[in-house]
Amino acid sequence: MKIRFIGHSGFYVELEEMNLLFDYYRGELPEIDRSKPLFVFVSHAHPDHFQREIFSLAEKADNVVYFLSDDIRRSALPLQIQESVRLLAPETETEICRLVQDEMGRELRQEVFLTVNTYRSTDEGVAFLIDCDEARIYHAGDLNDWHWEENTEAENNVQRTLYLEELRELRAEVERSGRLPDIAFVPVDSRLGENYWRGADAYMREVGARYLIPMHLYGDKTVIRKLRERSEARDYRDQILGTGEEGEVFSL
Repeated sequence: MKIRFIGHSGFYVELEEMNLLFDYYRGELPEIDRSKPLFVFVSHAHPDHFQREIFSLAEKADNVVYFLSDDIRRSALPLQIQESVRLLAPETETEICRLVQDEMGRELRQEVFLTVNTYRSTDEGVAFLIDCDEARIYHAGDLNDWHWEENTEAENNVQRTLYLEELRELRAEVERSGRLPDIAFVPVDSRLGENYWRGADAYMREVGARYLIPMHLYGDKTVIRKLRERSEARDYRDQILGTGEEGEVFSL
């Protein structure tokens, strides 16, 4: 698995049999490998997660499927790509299947190639849990503990309760399947002030992942180092990847 951090919450993931693009809104896209299907994910319609430029990818790759949060209106999509779009509400499961053939090209069966589950965001849209034979990937979108310093304690408590409810749904799926996410892309947002670390910490404690890659940094790369240095992160600090440098590549 090769992961390129494009910027903010945008990542390009290359696997043996497919490529995946998450929440692109700016920066340079890698050259698209036309020999593999490309799955494009958009967690919600906020302009720092979604730009219409992604629809031009259908001209650069032969097999593109878009998984978009249903807060993006179908009427806003170009007509030529609408058949390639799946608009997903929270708490939805959808599958991509492929045809298995024998050596003579005869059809044997359909098998599941990719499974996508969505979870309810604490802001807008959805979070994604993606499964294929090669990897399990979690992308939070804006599902986070948005613990704003200007909010009242009661407001922040409501926010945290909603966040923990979704994490428990994720944990239940992990326990049911016995499969931990290989990668978790989770917000570590410096605009939250001293509370920047809460969402990532709760995620790692409630759900976990082989590796955590912080995102939604709003240009403040220092929060990744600060998260590693926190005493709360001692049980998972070696699992935190990245420097926050745009264009950074991880080979796992």
